[in-house]
Amino acid sequence: MPRIAFYRYFTFFIVSFDTLKEPPHLHIAKERGKRTYSAKIWLRTLEFSDKGSLTKSELTLCKKLVEKNRAALLLLFEKAKRGEKFSPLELSLKK
Repeated sequence: MPRIAFYRYFTFFIVSFDTLKEPPHLHIAKERGKRTYSAKIWLRTLEFSDKGSLTKSELTLCKKLVEKNRAALLLLFEKAKRGEKFSPLELSLKK
């Protein structure tokens, strides 16, 4: 499960076998306490296919982060899909 990006206590990652049949997307895990799967967001439409255990405000924050950094996240998704090496992106709302 390559880690694509992070922001505070959120980790954005992919599940490698998902990339074979699904459009670009990220899983989002909240890293407070025990790490658990929390949400899944499509990179092109910015829609959540699974909201998991995140609160409405956390979902809104994650959506803004993905929207502001979408081009870089798509690039890293493709690198991970091809098995290329990369460093995880520290996300920011500033640009």
